[in-house]
Amino acid sequence: MLAITACSSDSSGPDPINVSFRVQPSDVEAGSPIVPAIEVTTDSEAPQTVSISIADNDCGASLTGDPIRTTVNGVAAFPGVTVSIPADGYQFEARIQEHSTRSAPFDVLVSDFGGPLDQHPALCLKGRSQTADAASLAWVSDDDLLWTADDNTNQVCGYDRRSGLCPNPVTQEQLLTAFPAAADCDDGDGNPATSCSFSDELEVVAFDGVGGFIYVFNTVNDSGSPVVVDRPAVFRMRPGDCRGCVKFDAWKELPVEYSYRAAVAIDGRLYISNGPDLHRYDFDSNTVVEEPVFRPTGGIITGLSEWDGSLFVLIGSRHLYTFDWNERVAEGDFDLSPVGVRSASGVTVVRDTIYVLEGEPRNPIYPFTVSSDDP
Repeated sequence: MLAITACSSDSSGPDPINVSFRVQPSDVEAGSPIVPAIEVTTDSEAPQTVSISIADNDCGASLTGDPIRTTVNGVAAFPGVTVSIPADGYQFEARIQEHSTRSAPFDVLVSDFGGPLDQHPALCLKGRSQTADAASLAWVSDDDLLWTADDNTNQVCGYDRRSGLCPNPVTQEQLLTAFPAAADCDDGDGNPATSCSFSDELEVVAFDGVGGFIYVFNTVNDSGSPVVVDRPAVFRMRPGDCRGCVKFDAWKELPVEYSYRAAVAIDGRLYISNGPDLHRYDFDSNTVVEEPVFRPTGGIITGLSEWDGSLFVLIGSRHLYTFDWNERVAEGDFDLSPVGVRSASGVTVVRDTIYVLEGEPRNPIYPFTVSSDDP
């Protein structure tokens, strides 16, 4: 039996309490009860209230079952405990008053739901705020990082595809230092109590592998705010001399007629979404071609990626479509609901792996491959 214990002492208070896991959590499928039931033990003879929680919880997984139990003869059992998101290296923290300890690591495995996509353990982004809601995903081949932009932390970050760490975040302050004119925004209403911003809604990232540019779009998702009026803008940069670093190149205030909820570079050309439509955007002339180049399905486009001639399109929050880009014909249709995706907000493809960004807090990234059993 592996026992991990923790104790603390206070000479002026009661005797210290030793807390340990008598039965450690075992590997389990997401959403299935952990068997045998976790047991926490203490050396206190009196009944004690014990709580368990997911330590760190970088993926934002939920724990179901009763996480609070009372010891009987020094032991508290937790039957029926489940964890919602498949990922590696979870730990539970058990707590009695101010005394706590952590369990041995365990993995939450992918459930076999039998669909056309094979799901893999989630990539849990480290150091995320619980209020974060990143809204795009782009693979930058130069540094092999998955880049997101997030208006809550208001930074752009490239995350390692294995560790979930961001080596060098690009902050709003860095952008405004590089492009000071982007801080000078006049909303034209003559009211000094209001303001407008070119950089408070950094939400969309796209990478042009042909030109070697990273594009970051400031969107207008919060334009109904009574204080900050967001104006669309795009910042262009290149991968820098260290992993995740950038070299700032230029920025443009964008035409206000479009929503810019997603963007993708294909063969050196940049495309932006506007509701259900895809438009060509040219950075040098700062123009959006008014006539759409493609309307995939009629639903609102929330994510875009391209790989090997196939266009991957997120429609709404739980549906992924693929199209032959040259022929503009449908190739695949994937419902992401059965695999636990609640609010997909970004997609990018790296070779045979489709990465889908969960838009809800903590932003786990779900990797998928097309099932080998799918005809």
